[in-house]
Amino acid sequence: MRVERALCHTARVQIGAMNFPGRSVLKEIHRIKDGGFDFIDLTLEPPAAWLPDGKEVGRLIADLGLGAVGHTAYYLPIASPFKELKQQAFDLYARGLDCFADAGIELVNIHPDNRVPLHGADRMRARNADAISELCGVASARGIKLMVENIDRGFARVNDFIEIFERAPDAGFHLDVAHANLRLGLGQSNQTPEFLEAFSDRLSHVHVSDNRGGEGDLHLPLGAGNIDWRSAIRALKQAGYDGTVTLEVFSREREYLRTSKRLWQEWWNEA
Repeated sequence: MRVERALCHTARVQIGAMNFPGRSVLKEIHRIKDGGFDFIDLTLEPPAAWLPDGKEVGRLIADLGLGAVGHTAYYLPIASPFKELKQQAFDLYARGLDCFADAGIELVNIHPDNRVPLHGADRMRARNADAISELCGVASARGIKLMVENIDRGFARVNDFIEIFERAPDAGFHLDVAHANLRLGLGQSNQTPEFLEAFSDRLSHVHVSDNRGGEGDLHLPLGAGNIDWRSAIRALKQAGYDGTVTLEVFSREREYLRTSKRLWQEWWNEA
């Protein structure tokens, strides 16, 4: 059984956690299961989580009764103006997709590449639209659907994604509520409602963590920053979302992750 099929839509939103890429993937899978999570958000990136044995990973995930989605390194230069560098990024991305496919994971994210110096916003969007459209085909050939994540710079507003989704109509949207809270202009608020209004029909997955606005993507426990989580949850429910939510909370003290899980469940049930 392909592990992503375990992620069916139910009345109770499913809550997952991400493996820390500095530790053994197999040990992290056990940690996430022991934490009472529904699925693992499997990130493949150095130093310790780059290209593990995908079949072994998939067997363990299935044996433990977890679901899984795939997460990729945000810093791959998929839109680089250097053809050789872009090709290398594509090759690395394809190797990651092979590993996800071996693990039976059918839903994988991709981050737009905003590191394109001396290119205006329109050219940067166009380069990303070309790259993501091509990579969607690479993923589809492996039985994988790509979803595009909003980031905090360059691809932080609804208009930044229009061309991408026109070029890649089958791509999903991966909402990161924390990213939607960063680099806001005067009078702006968290962009989650705007993203949901525009892309709820292709919403495939959600990341949540807290921050204090500004430029710091802090990955704080829920409630430790200034995000209005009850409002965000109401917006998700009004959009009809009841899928998978990853707590992207990073801390040495795991109690913060467990507390965030409890709070999310309480707020979700209250909304």
